[in-house]
Amino acid sequence: MSKLDPNVTKQELENSNRIFKSATPKHTLDWYVKWFATTMIICAVVCRSAGFHLMDLIFSIVGTVGWTYVAIAWHDRALIILNAVISVILAIGLLEYISGY
Repeated sequence: MSKLDPNVTKQELENSNRIFKSATPKHTLDWYVKWFATTMIICAVVCRSAGFHLMDLIFSIVGTVGWTYVAIAWHDRALIILNAVISVILAIGLLEYISGY
């Protein structure tokens, strides 16, 4: 059994033809949240580069909150701390932006 996904057997990983073999679960709630959150962060970076600060903050918050959920589901403390702290900092930035500070 894989350390990351107890549903993936060692034989399944060994018999895979892929060069990079993923041991993370697929088509579970955390899988969908992970990809949605990743898409939101990419959208945030696009908005940042285009100068849309408000949309950047919104997409960034949604993405980092999503990744915080995934980190909790995976019991990954480093990702929990990283994304939770970033979410709070972005939320403060959003509040300051809205208040006109």
